[in-house]
Amino acid sequence: MKYDDFTEIHPQFPVGRYQVDSFQLQSLLTHAQCKGVCVRVLHLGTMTLDRNDMIHRLSSHAHPRLDKIRITCMDGEVIIDEPHSH
Repeated sequence: MKYDDFTEIHPQFPVGRYQVDSFQLQSLLTHAQCKGVCVRVLHLGTMTLDRNDMIHRLSSHAHPRLDKIRITCMDGEVIIDEPHSH
């Protein structure tokens, strides 16, 4: 699958597949139109995560920036497609 590099937040919540870093992901999760966050689990579908917990865990004081996180944005939700480990 092709993922576009995410560039900036707009008033309209994005739709599509993006490659983001943890700071960009945190910005998406705090977007006014974001309804939630979940992670894709093979053969099961998606599992909903606590949005506020994710925002806290992605803050810069919690860990260094993570790169190349692949997500899908649709219907106001952020779906983490491939959790990326370093």
